[in-house]
Amino acid sequence: MAKLVHNVQKKQHRERGQTNERSKYGFLEKHKDYVKRAQNFHKKEKTLKILREKAQERNPDEFYYGMHTKRMDPRTGLLVKDRGGSEDDGVLTMDQVKLLKSQDVNYVKTLRQENIMKINKLKNELGFKSKGDHKIFVDDMQEMNDFTPEKYFNTTTEMLERKENRLRLDQMATFGDEDFNADTKKNVQPVETIMPKQSLDKKKLKKYKTMQQYLQREKQLTEVYEKMVQKNELMKNGSKKKVQVDDEKVIFKWKKQRKK
Repeated sequence: MAKLVHNVQKKQHRERGQTNERSKYGFLEKHKDYVKRAQNFHKKEKTLKILREKAQERNPDEFYYGMHTKRMDPRTGLLVKDRGGSEDDGVLTMDQVKLLKSQDVNYVKTLRQENIMKINKLKNELGFKSKGDHKIFVDDMQEMNDFTPEKYFNTTTEMLERKENRLRLDQMATFGDEDFNADTKKNVQPVETIMPKQSLDKKKLKKYKTMQQYLQREKQLTEVYEKMVQKNELMKNGSKKKVQVDDEKVIFKWKKQRKK
């Protein structure tokens, strides 16, 4: 059986707006506005009733030790607990916290320096070329024009390119060949004859892996060190503001202040 549906459009009962004569009194409150205002009023009324009951039932002789370290903030009316700072209760002052954080920074700095020394040692063992230049100072132009590197370093021309292990003439004489040039290395045995090449490659590969781990650790320690230094600087007095925020780094700028 078909269901009869009354599809006749119903009349919309709209609330009237504020008349022009009463526009000076502002917005005309509708019923839905009154409902929200009434709900808000009754909610506050219940809260005040509960607070009055707590105040009436409160024991005037009530005491607990937190009263010694709490105070009321006059702006917000909330209770704020002090940090204290005495050695008896074990709470640290701000100066003590700064000292501990500075010790942590020094510890991370020491670990970073040790890690850098290990990296430099592995670089020398693996044969990385050093970037440093050997500068020699002379007294006058005549000495500079007459300067010969072989005579100064007491070595041969072939040995001048070896910065890390440059042999002198007296050291070459101990090998039994006084000339000891690049073509006559009869008394020097290659490393491959003493140790198999396969074991040499394994040891070298192991050193490369170790160096890679040290480099990753160096990157992590550097990031931790920079963040800790930044936190210590932010704890100090002085006006500062955040000027730039990158993907991971946060940059602050301090106001210039005259030092006494």
